[in-house]
Amino acid sequence: MRVPLLRCAVALAVALALAGCGSKADPAPPAPGVGTALDRPVPAAVASLPLHDASGHRMTLASFRGKTVVISDSMTLCSEDCPLDTANVTAAARATDAAGLTGDVEFLTITVDPRRDDDHHLAAYRKLYDPDHALPNWSLLTGSPTQIARLWKFFGVYFHRVPQDKPPPHDWLTGRRLTYDIEHDDAVLVLDPQGHWRFLLTGHAHVAARSAVPGRMRSFLSPSGHRHLDRPDDAAWTPGDVLQAVGWLTGHRVPSP
Repeated sequence: MRVPLLRCAVALAVALALAGCGSKADPAPPAPGVGTALDRPVPAAVASLPLHDASGHRMTLASFRGKTVVISDSMTLCSEDCPLDTANVTAAARATDAAGLTGDVEFLTITVDPRRDDDHHLAAYRKLYDPDHALPNWSLLTGSPTQIARLWKFFGVYFHRVPQDKPPPHDWLTGRRLTYDIEHDDAVLVLDPQGHWRFLLTGHAHVAARSAVPGRMRSFLSPSGHRHLDRPDDAAWTPGDVLQAVGWLTGHRVPSP
């Protein structure tokens, strides 16, 4: 379940946009209206928060210093926007890989539901979107509830546990009835190689083809999820919007998929 656009982060981004457009030598930032350019250092206390993937590999945001890092928030049991967001993020990761920038750009999808996004769910979700293990530059990450809360608080991403809709849906992986939902913002954040937060995208994702969302997740979508998939609004973001930010920060144009 999603809520309106980021509260604190959008206000901060507007305040810092002029400071965050870089020097004259920088490539041009994405066009106005695509997202928001900013420049905010990620403090060491946030950059060092421990995260891990389904295989137990431990990492931090600081682990990727020297790379452009694209971060999206998600949860494997989201039935509205997350399946669409993940389709666009992985499409951007594939395009970046095809452009020869795998070593320069990392894509991180980090949960807002650490209590339910266990290793089993993360591994199964990843397999839906990357069945051939062909995306070395994309990781699905979780952490302790405390660390996840601290991470998203810095980036201004709201998430909150709420009662489940009635009748409650069932977990697409285990078949168990879901007892609660997580209301949350939808955001894509881009960090530069120096560890500064430089770009922000928010809102619904515009997925070019229904087939980009795995069939199992299409079946799990709520009515509003199907509506966003079939009739995206004009402001919905695309993989190309993410790649504009990647091109800006790497100095290399990445063709849209």
